[in-house]
Amino acid sequence: MNKHSETTQLYIGFAGAALLTILAYVSVTLQWFSAWVTAAFVLALAVVQFLVQVYYFLHLRGEEKPRWRNWTFIYAMIMMIIVVAGSLWVMYNLNYRMGMSGHEMEQELLRQNKKGF
Repeated sequence: MNKHSETTQLYIGFAGAALLTILAYVSVTLQWFSAWVTAAFVLALAVVQFLVQVYYFLHLRGEEKPRWRNWTFIYAMIMMIIVVAGSLWVMYNLNYRMGMSGHEMEQELLRQNKKGF
């Protein structure tokens, strides 16, 4: 790929990523949809933006070589899933525990302490 073609690809990727980001922002601020539809719409835009960035910026286009890029990408995806799932679990757990009164929290901790490891 020559330099001009590579630069054009980067501009296309940047414009696509910027457009998807602006579209998500505007859909939320102008409340185009209900809460659940907005969440699904933004999630769909995030997936599309992920694919745009993988294709245009990381240059993972299904080439034969080098395979190490693919394995590095897969490892990064696994780490990202662990971090996101762990963060969601922590937030859910905090939300559950913060909804309790002090007495309820104490009773819950005593109940968990009785179970042991």
